[in-house]
Amino acid sequence: MALNLKSDFRRETQAAVSAVEAGLRLAFSRAGAGDIRSKGGRDLVTATDIAVEDTVRDVLGRAFGFPVVGEERGGQPTPGTPYWLVDPICGTRNFASAIPLFAVNVALVEEGQVTLGAVADGSSGAVYCAEHPRGAFALKDGTWEPISTSAQSQTITVDGFPAAGPRRDGAARFVAELVRADKWDFRCFGSTVALAYMATGRLAACVFMGAPPLHIAAGTALAREAGATVTDLRGKPWTIGSPTLVCAAGADLATELAAVAETSHALG
Repeated sequence: MALNLKSDFRRETQAAVSAVEAGLRLAFSRAGAGDIRSKGGRDLVTATDIAVEDTVRDVLGRAFGFPVVGEERGGQPTPGTPYWLVDPICGTRNFASAIPLFAVNVALVEEGQVTLGAVADGSSGAVYCAEHPRGAFALKDGTWEPISTSAQSQTITVDGFPAAGPRRDGAARFVAELVRADKWDFRCFGSTVALAYMATGRLAACVFMGAPPLHIAAGTALAREAGATVTDLRGKPWTIGSPTLVCAAGADLATELAAVAETSHALG
């Protein structure tokens, strides 16, 4: 059943959607996209990232007084108070290279749980939202249509590789085992836009070898509310403190991926 944002969703969800829509419009303008600097190693930030985060913060700040924790401007949650997680352009390397695999992400954390999220997809302009326990939805012709997961594509993405050390070596072993298994099609998107694709059934599963909540919370909310099984790579239920993430179209697939992690000694 199609829903209306203003009458059927929480005010917080309405604000999150408005924020990612405003952020995506600015990202599409590419104002500041050529102003690139390194945050250390291969981690980049553009002037657009910062401008998008400022725009998102402004929208959220006008609606609520909750603290905001952002990728570029930082911030700290206040104990006992809901707070926003903002990743203004997830996939900055793609964005800087004019590859449209990026997303604008906003999530709300309440009592340690991600309760809602909004994602704007830079590859298509699509906007999604999720609200627990109402479900996950995509905006279509002015109304919000339910979305759901599917394993039909048999395509799996792996992203969020740790920068260095044993965890990166483990991630490499996990990917190698997936390739050797020759059971699924394997992709790497370099952005949590993959989670939106998973929530709409275009991907069978997404694995993040590193899972900072700021990056993955909004997309995880989408996948979970769209019907995904959401765990860490050990097969335990995912929490905001989990170091890895698996969103899979069904418990069987999640279990298979956890078995690959164990076989490959991906987690040490």
